[in-house]
Amino acid sequence: MLLTKPDHSCRRIVSVGMFDGVHEGHRALIHALLSHAARLDLTPAAVTFRSHPRHIVKPGLRVAMLMSLDERVEKLMQCGVTDVILLDFDENTRMMSAREFMAMLRDRYNVEAIVMGFNNRFGHDRPEGLDAYRTIGDTLGMKIFSAPEYRSNTAANVSSSAVRKHLAACDVEKAAILLGHPYRLSGKVVHGKELGRTIGFPTANIEPLDSDSVIPGNGVYAVMVHTPDGVDRPGMLNIGHRPTVDSPYAPPSIEVNIFDYDADLYDKPVAIDFIAFMRHELAFDSIDGLRRQLEADREQARRICSGC
Repeated sequence: MLLTKPDHSCRRIVSVGMFDGVHEGHRALIHALLSHAARLDLTPAAVTFRSHPRHIVKPGLRVAMLMSLDERVEKLMQCGVTDVILLDFDENTRMMSAREFMAMLRDRYNVEAIVMGFNNRFGHDRPEGLDAYRTIGDTLGMKIFSAPEYRSNTAANVSSSAVRKHLAACDVEKAAILLGHPYRLSGKVVHGKELGRTIGFPTANIEPLDSDSVIPGNGVYAVMVHTPDGVDRPGMLNIGHRPTVDSPYAPPSIEVNIFDYDADLYDKPVAIDFIAFMRHELAFDSIDGLRRQLEADREQARRICSGC
């Protein structure tokens, strides 16, 4: 259940975090949360924030997000938490000490225990070390547990920041390893110049549903597109300036060619899973040269997506 108001319907154990991307490290923390919840007969809940705390700490800073709020809540519940407690991170929240924040969770949401992740800290005083939080918990009648540090066999650093860096570098496959699933960009189809249709490669122009969504680096990708009919369809997607048919100074666009599919998608939602990076944008001397490259890209994307 999504909780936006105080609720005392059950006794809870929580983990606190932004949980952006709900990556493998987050899921390891949730696994520990579920284990403690079962042992103590408490309801497992995730405490998260409507917008990133950095928006308050550093006003004007744009924080690119791996998931929309709705996607984050849905993924957390898919991971097994019963409740998601959604808080607004405002100036009042920012100025809470760790003790005040923990007391708020106890008093408003009947929280009896907290499972803390590796290096997880909260409160404007940012107490150092688990023992400091346990001492506070003892005064409040709350238990504090530590989740083991998550270590990946394939990556030295599993974090939302690391995922963002891989996506900016076009390495969607490394990003998928950290996430545990391909990076997904949700958007709606908007009108474009429809130049692709004239050369046999009709594209859907994508406008992200969330203006704060992470956009992978410019280039051509093999993707799977979740269309409004509920089907996942292979395709290829270009992010960039379309140097062969547009000015190099044109604003970047996101265009996807969905294979073997011809339907009116204007103003309809689609979700795009980034499977593999294929190449950087190229400028061709002619439209024929561009068409030949797109034919090769299509065959490569089909091969890549056939294993999805």
